[in-house]
Amino acid sequence: MADPGEVAMAIHERWIEAIQTDGFVFAENGCGPQVVQQLLSRSLERIDLVMDALDDRDIGIGSAAGFHELVQRSQGRWDLPISPQDFGVDVRTFPWWPVVERILGQDAEHSFSGCVYSDPGTPAQEWHIDSPHEAGEHRPAHAINVLMSLQDVAMEMGPTEFVRGSHRLTNHIQNPALSREKLIYQHAAISPDRLGRGTDELPPEKFVCDMPAGSFAVFDDRLMHRGLGNQSAKKRYMAYFSYRQSGYTVNTHFEAQRSVFDHC
Repeated sequence: MADPGEVAMAIHERWIEAIQTDGFVFAENGCGPQVVQQLLSRSLERIDLVMDALDDRDIGIGSAAGFHELVQRSQGRWDLPISPQDFGVDVRTFPWWPVVERILGQDAEHSFSGCVYSDPGTPAQEWHIDSPHEAGEHRPAHAINVLMSLQDVAMEMGPTEFVRGSHRLTNHIQNPALSREKLIYQHAAISPDRLGRGTDELPPEKFVCDMPAGSFAVFDDRLMHRGLGNQSAKKRYMAYFSYRQSGYTVNTHFEAQRSVFDHC
């Protein structure tokens, strides 16, 4: 009988290789129903609290236009930060944590976490990355993100689409034709077809699939991706966890200067 520790190490090695080469790895049903239910319950509690406080106030698109507790990433797509403590979890118990430590170092830090959900009828996001490159030559990831489904997310609910290998191609320092701001802040002019490859090469491959509850994707934060449109009659709930190298400070995720509770 195979040693469970050796099996886990082999799986983690494959995950690390996939993240280095493809920019992401996808694990179907990677977390059990008890964890999924806990994350979903805590997310719904937080959503109710924050949305009640928001009331009928307008909120713009993007992190700087939102609140500390709520960002509208794109039309109808809502992002609420929730700490691991409020989720009631220890991030080191998740199956992806050994991979995060191997890539970012044993002193890797939790950066932020929360729930992102999309309303029925929400259009697809523009393609984007989550943080910028820091050098012209390709370097290992300085941050790793995880997206985890809190329900069965079929294609009509708009799972996240990734561009395989694009964590290398989104280097705006190496390629002056790319704009750092447009890559990060979702601009219609940015697409996989615009990434810097030879004119005779095909655009990089896209990957998307159904995400049963508990499935997750672990990806380099420079990878091009987007949430697809939610064409179902249900809200789509995803949890996310982001980690960074110790000392890495670039953070474009939450930039609001106000609280949703200021005028309650």
